[in-house]
Amino acid sequence: MIDDKVKIKCSKCSMMFRERAQRIRNGFQKQCPHCLKLITFDSSSEDNNIRRALKSARELRHALEDVAASADEH
Repeated sequence: MIDDKVKIKCSKCSMMFRERAQRIRNGFQKQCPHCLKLITFDSSSEDNNIRRALKSARELRHALEDVAASADEH
């Protein structure tokens, strides 16, 4: 089974935390559990950590869809 969580690095405190890939989309907001900074996931963000998390989540969602589609074929 593929892990459905993506690692996110907070740009304020530099700590890592994880969130489900299904939730991380453009406009999604999440509070860092360590420093409580509100992080808004926006593809036009200057923050590389946010763009990296969005890209990883998109790739993981596609991989999960491919696994589900191949399971349906069998």
